[in-house]
Amino acid sequence: MNKEKSVETESPVFLYDQVKHGIMEMINTGKIVSGQRLPNEKELCEAFDTSRITIRRALKELASEGVIEIIHGKGTFVKNVKQKIHILNLQGFSELSVATGDGKFTKEILVNQIETADNELMQYFERKEPFEVVKLVRLIKDGNNIFSVDFAYLPCDIYPGISGKIKDNVSTFKVIQDDYGIKFGKARKEMEFILPSQDLSKLLQVSRMETIIQVKKVIKDDHERPVHYSVYYLLANKVNFYIDVDMDSDLDLTK
Repeated sequence: MNKEKSVETESPVFLYDQVKHGIMEMINTGKIVSGQRLPNEKELCEAFDTSRITIRRALKELASEGVIEIIHGKGTFVKNVKQKIHILNLQGFSELSVATGDGKFTKEILVNQIETADNELMQYFERKEPFEVVKLVRLIKDGNNIFSVDFAYLPCDIYPGISGKIKDNVSTFKVIQDDYGIKFGKARKEMEFILPSQDLSKLLQVSRMETIIQVKKVIKDDHERPVHYSVYYLLANKVNFYIDVDMDSDLDLTK
């Protein structure tokens, strides 16, 4: 103990910084996930072979940086920082994060296959005859943690050969616009809070009793032709939807 105190006196910044980096590594590698309780002070002292003073200083710094949350009487938890998503945005959140070079999010392709559109897809794409689509299932991760899963459908007659162009961490929207010259006109989104099916609970690694957000989206080009349909599922505790509205100065707010 005397030796530890001597080291802390000589280099206190190095010690608490070392603990901070150690805890951050536990979070970044998924050993401790958002919302999970950290080991108590005694356990952290043993894990990092240091004193409570050093542990408390490291925790205080992490709390001030918004990484963790100290709840008196309950413990210290990894703070659940929600991602903000604009409701009216034409693109999906995963597309924006990849397209803007946000290295924090990654996209892994689970399914990339061609199949015949069913009746539901025929309705979304406003077609009367069967046609082939590329079905993409992609898992979006926030570091080592799962953020969402996305099911997208692209008509093969609009995007010939697109299946071979879609890779991990590639923006589908960028391929559509750059390689096929499609200009998006408008989109319709339907949002619903649901309980996940067994397959979704496995993909998202959540309980079937945990609420998730289902977002169905149809995008039309500038000629009113449906060119993209997707349904993606988000963890409700990881997102915060918002909307910006420009108020008309002539709007009568008394009505």
